[in-house]
Amino acid sequence: MKIMVVLASILSFFGCQSSGDKYENDTITYFSYYMGGGMRRFDGYRYLVEKTKDGRTHFLFNKDYPDEKEFIIDDASVFDSLQQIVMKHKMYKYSGNYQPSMRIFDGQSWDFYVKYASGASISAGGYMAGPNGYGEAFADVIACLDQWKKMEVEVNRLASFDFTYISTKVHIEPQGDHALVTIDDETTGRHEVIEKPAELLEDLRVTTITEDLRENGTLRSEDPNCKPFSFDIVFSDGSRYVYDSYDLSYTCHKTEVMFWFLERWEISVDFNK
Repeated sequence: MKIMVVLASILSFFGCQSSGDKYENDTITYFSYYMGGGMRRFDGYRYLVEKTKDGRTHFLFNKDYPDEKEFIIDDASVFDSLQQIVMKHKMYKYSGNYQPSMRIFDGQSWDFYVKYASGASISAGGYMAGPNGYGEAFADVIACLDQWKKMEVEVNRLASFDFTYISTKVHIEPQGDHALVTIDDETTGRHEVIEKPAELLEDLRVTTITEDLRENGTLRSEDPNCKPFSFDIVFSDGSRYVYDSYDLSYTCHKTEVMFWFLERWEISVDFNK
């Protein structure tokens, strides 16, 4: 009996050792960390780092947050730094979903995923709970990635923005040091060009990010009560989002966002209610 216990201990010891050895000389190709929740909408972190097919490094910070930041660089040293953190805190042991013994409302949840060149991966998540020392481990991850987040990169600005509701079209684009808003209404024949401060463009850029306006798709209905609307959004890097849909109740989230935005900037538009 004693021999079996000793044998089990030895196997367990070497199993733990090999678990770390499995990742020791491997190379990270994908790393993501999310932490959010609580009472504030944009609280927490959404960090993603990925090695591209051509060997470059793709960073995506806080996707869908007001401070979303994305860029690709040639420097791949971040993967070595992240690997050191994984090994230092034995994060390769993280697995499953961690929960507290007592349910806590409005708490924070987290999600962690790493993929290696060999195909090995680490996947874990939790809600107000985690493996031993996970707080210190993720603090190191945040400190590491925040250094890259501070990099000065060109913001992907709005090149043009079109919103059409029934017979009214609003076109917004940069024009020199200000924003140009053009309103055309086929029903009334209205054609108006309005100059607004350049700050409108930055506000609109953030709005497209935080309010899920960056979407491609078409949704049609035969219902005669449908109010057709569409978005056509183009960014300075050439990316484009075209969404064509309908609003039955005049309370569609996407249309409400645009109504609120125009009202906030004191742009009066009659959308043929």
